[in-house]
Amino acid sequence: MRRKSDNMPDADVKFGSDALVMCDWIDTTNFVCIGGRGMAKSTVIIARRSERCVRLMPGAPIAIVANTYSNLVDNIMPAVQNGWRLQGLIEGVHYVKGRPPEAWRKRCSVIVDDYRHVYSFWNGSVIFLGSLDNPSLLAGKSVAHLIFDEAKYASDKRAASVLPILRGDAITYGRCHLYGGVTITTDMPDVSEGEYDWFFRYASEMNPERIVTIVQAASELNKLRRKSEAIKGSRNPDGKTIARIEKKIGYWEEGLLKLRKGQTYFTNLSSLINIDILTVDYVKRLYNGALEPHEFMKSVLGMRPGLRKDARFYVLFGDAHKYSDGTYSGEAAWRSSELRHLNPAAPLEGGMDFGNMLSLVIGQPDGKTYRVLKNFYELPPGWIRDLADQFLDFFADHPTKILNLYYDRAGNNLYRQNQDYAGKIKACIETDGNGMRTGWAVNLMSRGQSNLLQDKEYGFMQILMKGDDKRLPRLLIDTQNCPELISSIELARATVKYKGETKLVAKVKKSEKLPVKKLPRLSTNFSDAFKYLMMRKDWLKAVETERRTNTGSDGLAERWMADRIKKLR
Repeated sequence: MRRKSDNMPDADVKFGSDALVMCDWIDTTNFVCIGGRGMAKSTVIIARRSERCVRLMPGAPIAIVANTYSNLVDNIMPAVQNGWRLQGLIEGVHYVKGRPPEAWRKRCSVIVDDYRHVYSFWNGSVIFLGSLDNPSLLAGKSVAHLIFDEAKYASDKRAASVLPILRGDAITYGRCHLYGGVTITTDMPDVSEGEYDWFFRYASEMNPERIVTIVQAASELNKLRRKSEAIKGSRNPDGKTIARIEKKIGYWEEGLLKLRKGQTYFTNLSSLINIDILTVDYVKRLYNGALEPHEFMKSVLGMRPGLRKDARFYVLFGDAHKYSDGTYSGEAAWRSSELRHLNPAAPLEGGMDFGNMLSLVIGQPDGKTYRVLKNFYELPPGWIRDLADQFLDFFADHPTKILNLYYDRAGNNLYRQNQDYAGKIKACIETDGNGMRTGWAVNLMSRGQSNLLQDKEYGFMQILMKGDDKRLPRLLIDTQNCPELISSIELARATVKYKGETKLVAKVKKSEKLPVKKLPRLSTNFSDAFKYLMMRKDWLKAVETERRTNTGSDGLAERWMADRIKKLR
């Protein structure tokens, strides 16, 4: 939309969404945007960033990559071309797809043999089209800026194979703040459904204070440009004043170039940022039936999703099982003395899983409630000694130095050879790294324990989390001090397996093969440590009668499948 300004009757004032303003004002070397549906990622961000690359780096090669070539050509590029049109670029005048006029070719800094997948521009710049399903399109290419749309469909390995083409000609284009940068757009990924989040690593590269400074400088530059336009549009424009303002504009433009160069901006924007254009009715339609709640939270509000409830193993786990007042400070605790609900006169209880990642969950009974107070983990190459040191450091001030530890039966393997994991964690907690006694006594509660089968766990957790069986405590988990445990529980996926003719609900364990850095929040390791803590013999016996009178494992599986089909409808 546009109208005439009251103060500048001959100047057009253009209106845009907040996303457009951020794209134009911040415009750092690297720009990563996770955006909701209808946020105009292609029309605004990709179109404007690519147009600036073309304009500021004449003759430079640029690349736009998507998950599939058909998606890129049929969906993304038409929206990008619409954005170019809004920028004043006309197809056939400023750019063409395919072979360009000879004069345009001579201005290009690289030799292009095949123009079938190339957009060519009047100043010699070219945009190569590439996709993950046809990597040969970008083979051997060297570009000055890389634009990556639908990045959530690219695995870490595939993304790593595309990024090396970003090298270009530093001597010719190195001064431009967009040289060597990336523009990444996508909507919120759902790792539990096979999508990828490798681009989240750019978040740690962002300097928020620098971004604020860039916005402030861009605002000042905008004021100077408005002032210049106002004077130029007056009846008697003062040439000296205009020249003085133009000099200031040049100074601020140079300053912004230096502020933006080498910087990263990472943002997560919901569809609501474009609500004036989308309208409230559009969002209401999506909320009231077009999208189910899980998809709405992810694709519209940009909230990082958990697993769909109908696919969860711990299907009854929810907000009723969490508490957020676990520390006096309101933040995650560094010492046990900061835990509001810790009973210093009572022993600690722990559940431990010995897997690709060592997971330890600490809890205590609190009357008719059972509170999970803290979780610890250790990733390779760290091992049992490192995890024990974490525990000893955190609970150094706890006066009742007794830990009743529940764990996987595999922790008892090689017990007779004194090489069992359970024995090792006991020794490392009772004795520090220097061989000195710590004062702690660890009671291994799972000696001689049988396997805790997944279908038995599913039935037990249904009863525990339902919360109406007086033989079991009410479950509460500290959200501030157990974020990895909560994430593991919420992301544990269920499936149905067969044992002979019997159907069993099982926990999908594929997440335990993820890259090491993703294990704490995404794998089922922590949920297993939680299982060992809760499924102790006396509580299992308390619910055994109900399990016998129930329909059994096969009935639980049938009910889980029926509930899922019902929700999917």
